[in-house]
Amino acid sequence: MNLNRRNLLLAGAGLALSLASPFGVAAQEKVIRIGALIAASGSTAFMGSSQRETIEMLVDEYNAAGGMTGNKVVLTLYDTEGNGTVAAQQFRRLIDSDQVDVVIGPSTTGESLALMAVANESKVPLVSFAGAESVVNPPTPFVFKVPPTDRIVVKHLLSFMKKRGINSIAVLSSADGYGQAGLTVIKDVADELGVPVMASEEFGPKDTDMTPQVLKVRSSGADALLIWSVNPGPTIILKNAASVGYDKPIFNGYGAASPALIEQAGPAAEGSYVSSMRLLAPQSLAEDDPMRGVVTKLADNYRAKYGKEPTTFIAHPADALSLIAAAVKASGGEVDRVKLAEAMRSGISFAGANGMFNFTDTNHNGLDENSNSMIMLQVKGGEFVVAD
Repeated sequence: MNLNRRNLLLAGAGLALSLASPFGVAAQEKVIRIGALIAASGSTAFMGSSQRETIEMLVDEYNAAGGMTGNKVVLTLYDTEGNGTVAAQQFRRLIDSDQVDVVIGPSTTGESLALMAVANESKVPLVSFAGAESVVNPPTPFVFKVPPTDRIVVKHLLSFMKKRGINSIAVLSSADGYGQAGLTVIKDVADELGVPVMASEEFGPKDTDMTPQVLKVRSSGADALLIWSVNPGPTIILKNAASVGYDKPIFNGYGAASPALIEQAGPAAEGSYVSSMRLLAPQSLAEDDPMRGVVTKLADNYRAKYGKEPTTFIAHPADALSLIAAAVKASGGEVDRVKLAEAMRSGISFAGANGMFNFTDTNHNGLDENSNSMIMLQVKGGEFVVAD
């Protein structure tokens, strides 16, 4: 071998050893690798695009403050387009190729249900943004979620209705993971609270006209209509209901809790109700409520950075990152997949944007009916106002 070439190779090897050594010029930086699966495009982009923006904003904030217990946050984010098959492929890539320590998302229930088995088999903590309680009930070792469960929201809705003298309902739900899981819970809670379901109709997530279903609801004689779907379904139904003169109260679950509901439905949204997390109405929290500062700061920072109003969906990545940060701290700053999951299910509590969290071995959502999560909003004058 040429002597000069040999010396260059040795010099290169020495440099590599120096960089790898804790006593070298640049000791290896402590990091936590977080993967994110977000439906940032496609039919669910109305929620996923704001979630992506929030994740990027908060990762910068964490790193500016020194990371998570001294660990710099390294983010790898993929756009699932709301497709469960794509999400499953990307999840495998995050685990096997990107070597992430924890995954947040996906944005939807259907995607999340598709990943649960893989998360538990691979022993990688997954913090989902799904609504359905079936994601965490029964609890499994490596799967968690941060939005309130559909059961918490349905109880909030039906209890509010009963106080208003509404004693029977009709339901329009989407024929997808979120809608079907929610419908099961609605029927269960309605039976528990003594609220008859007079009609139950489904529609496809891509349907553009639900007039036939609205007419069946009207003929059922139910006191009110409950829509269980994410947009654009609720906006289409509100327009269809207005066009046929449906005059009973209309309620939406939290999947429609977004300014997009008013923007897309226009005058047809007027008077309708939405069960929402507190992010759309920070003023609904008492001045001394520990959630108020969290909710207000998140909304203000998002508004300042992106120049637009936040959606309620940005609370999910904020709370997921808070959970991870608390788990890293509980693990003494050590980043390990199994230890992070163990910490998450071993009694982590914090004030989040979605409620007062208390994660335990039996509650992988960290929320219950007493977590101060939900507020009823009504559309008045083209704006959301607190209804209760």
